[in-house]
Amino acid sequence: MRGTIYSRLAWTNIRKNRKTYLPYMVSAIGMVMMFFLTINLSMDPQVATFEEGNWMQLILRLGAIVIGLFSVIFLFYTNSFLMKRRQKELGLYSVLGMSKTNIAGIMVFEALYIALIGIGGGLAVGILLTKLVSLALFRLMRLPVPFGFSVQPIAIIIVVLFFAGLILL
Repeated sequence: MRGTIYSRLAWTNIRKNRKTYLPYMVSAIGMVMMFFLTINLSMDPQVATFEEGNWMQLILRLGAIVIGLFSVIFLFYTNSFLMKRRQKELGLYSVLGMSKTNIAGIMVFEALYIALIGIGGGLAVGILLTKLVSLALFRLMRLPVPFGFSVQPIAIIIVVLFFAGLILL
């Protein structure tokens, strides 16, 4: 019973505070997309077949680490911005008689919804842009463009685990 009430309140809060939540969701989607694209390209077997493919994969993996570090900093910053904007609302819940556990339950569902939107949206946009980014990379390196479209399942798993842990924190 409580779970359904918490989930409804959380979804209502997200919808009513769109202007506050939108920057956080857009930044989460963007970070997930960039991280996925670099991880996916670094694990692409077509990249390894080229003469300098091993170096390209190494550079892409280092780029993924840098993007991961920036993701940690950026998402923590946008989350603190979000929490500062919502202090009055959380105080109102407390004044209306909600306990800290009730407020925490609502916050857990909000984080779950944001994580699903951010990770799912970022992966969807990343998968849609995979071929375009690989084409740009091969053209930039003046390499023959391979035929085909490949999404590495391990890249999806790494992205989901990394950002689920990040949003959990």
